Amino acid sequence: MHNEQPAERRRVHKRYSAADRERLIHEQARSGLTKTAFCAREGIALPTFHSWAHRPLPVKRQSAFAEVELPTLTQAAVEVLLPNGTRIGIRHQGKREDLVALIRGVSGC
Repeated sequence: MHNEQPAERRRVHKRYSAADRERLIHEQARSGLTKTAFCAREGIALPTFHSWAHRPLPVKRQSAFAEVELPTLTQAAVEVLLPNGTRIGIRHQGKREDLVALIRGVSGC
């Protein structure tokens, strides 16, 4: 008769995603259980749980830029106020020549 020893249980290492770790940390805080009791219930090694709590959680960053659509300007308006109070305006297609002509016409050049 030979001595049979109980088979050793191999410990299974489960990998937790950052989202799982964050969820479990928050779940423990809301549970009212101690970390020890919570870890026993969830099958998590207490030192592992402690390391999660001391590791900064990933920061959820929002994009620093936002895509916007600007309206296409078909015409621009320019208004010149003369010293005598007269206002002269022009709508143009963004052409430099239009503005030069307006300035020359107003200034008499």
